[in-house]
Amino acid sequence: MERRQLLTACGTVLVGALAGCSGGGGEEATATATATATAEATATATATATATAEPTETETETATATATATPGPGGPTPGIGESFTVGSGNEAIGYRIVDLFRADRVGSEASNSVADGTYLIVVVELSNPRKKAISFPNNNFLAWNKDQRLYLDDEATPTISDDSRIDVRPLGTATVLAGSSKTGAVLFDVDPDGTYWIRVNPTGDSGETHYVPVGPVSEVQELRSSIT
Repeated sequence: MERRQLLTACGTVLVGALAGCSGGGGEEATATATATATAEATATATATATATAEPTETETETATATATATPGPGGPTPGIGESFTVGSGNEAIGYRIVDLFRADRVGSEASNSVADGTYLIVVVELSNPRKKAISFPNNNFLAWNKDQRLYLDDEATPTISDDSRIDVRPLGTATVLAGSSKTGAVLFDVDPDGTYWIRVNPTGDSGETHYVPVGPVSEVQELRSSIT
């Protein structure tokens, strides 16, 4: 009887001990698995964030193309006051748009011209780097936009010399000697609500067309005082 109770007691102790070992091992395994899963998730999230932060090849190409794109209507676009040369060698002519004005009428009280729209008065310096004299290239100096190509007004341009509001000579019929320059004005009858460029074409086969921005005619300085 005493032996049976002893065996029963030992069995209970043994079962209890085995149960305790089994329970302790389960908790450690669960903790280890949880830590491993957390580390793997963190590593995955970090890798995903790093990959997302890097720009794609398409985005890089788009940014590069935008930075190197040439603005304007299809040629060099010097600004007001900037000197530039169109053509080379015996076909070269130098230009500098000095200033821009507008007026509905130009000339004197006795002799004047009235625009159908408004006159765009372009004060320009013409330089001659050639070895022979040149004339102003009337057919290659235009007021231009996508809808219009306007040549200088041959009748209005000479009357600018009689206008007391501006001290400038007409340049439309001027001759410039070799190695020298001359400053004067040419006039275009333009749409007062239009936006234009001064388009300067080469006079020969060399060089490329240049475009000087005029912008909206309504924003060009107006000759306000009355003519006398």
